Amino acid sequence: MNNGMFTSKTDEWETPQDFFDEWNRQFHFTLDACANEKNHKCDKYYTKEDNGLLKDWGGEIVWCNPPYGKNISEWVKKCHIECQKKEQLLLPC
Repeated sequence: MNNGMFTSKTDEWETPQDFFDEWNRQFHFTLDACANEKNHKCDKYYTKEDNGLLKDWGGEIVWCNPPYGKNISEWVKKCHIECQKKEQLLLPC
């Protein structure tokens, strides 16, 4: 594990717009599961206060750029669980 991953004063990083746009052209995302009011990529999004880990992502096409901190394993687990749902169309985390 790279200890440098945990040295930032914030865990809220914005996905570069051109990177998102490239993926969005293919998948047409409907939900940004880890965002804030300034960096969200979809009209529907969950903030830290909303806690996307506790929300149901079913039926959405989810963009998920989680905070890369000590709880990254919780986000990986959540993505896996949500991908297993029958109604889940796509979850390219």
